[in-house]
Amino acid sequence: MLGPPSFIFRSVVRFLFFLVNVFALYLLLRGHNLPGGGFIAGLASAISLILLSLGIGLAELHRVMRFDPMRLATAGLALALGTGLIPVGMGRPFLEHFDGYLEHVPLLGRVHVGTPLLFDFGVYLVVVGITCKVIFVLGKSTQRLVALVAEDAARYASPVERPIEETEEEGGRNGS
Repeated sequence: MLGPPSFIFRSVVRFLFFLVNVFALYLLLRGHNLPGGGFIAGLASAISLILLSLGIGLAELHRVMRFDPMRLATAGLALALGTGLIPVGMGRPFLEHFDGYLEHVPLLGRVHVGTPLLFDFGVYLVVVGITCKVIFVLGKSTQRLVALVAEDAARYASPVERPIEETEEEGGRNGS
């Protein structure tokens, strides 16, 4: 999808992308003490990526991202699981959290830090990765684009499957 040929729309979407991600960061940082957290912040960031894809197109967004969203989800899952397993290695219960303070941080003073923030960040990465992968694959397939690029097809598709999308040479042979 190339998106609408509107300079104003593309400019507004890029500004909204930034604004929604700043709000997602706010939700992520306040999440372990108040409503919010990794899940809702991840959804907000995924929505910003979907908005950006509407403005610049899915193909251009795929070129800009340069990584598979599932790798992002895998890194987030490893971070969340590692955050839960670290206390087990110390003889403590699974997912027990630890916290402390950073003293004399410039402009902020004393800052509370803890393992719940690391867990929330892991959840954030999982949600952004999985949501983007699902939405982008569905979006590409509805636009008759190849949903999985070659490296994704090697990772996710069965070797006996054939893609449902026609390539250009198949479309020419079938007379489409």
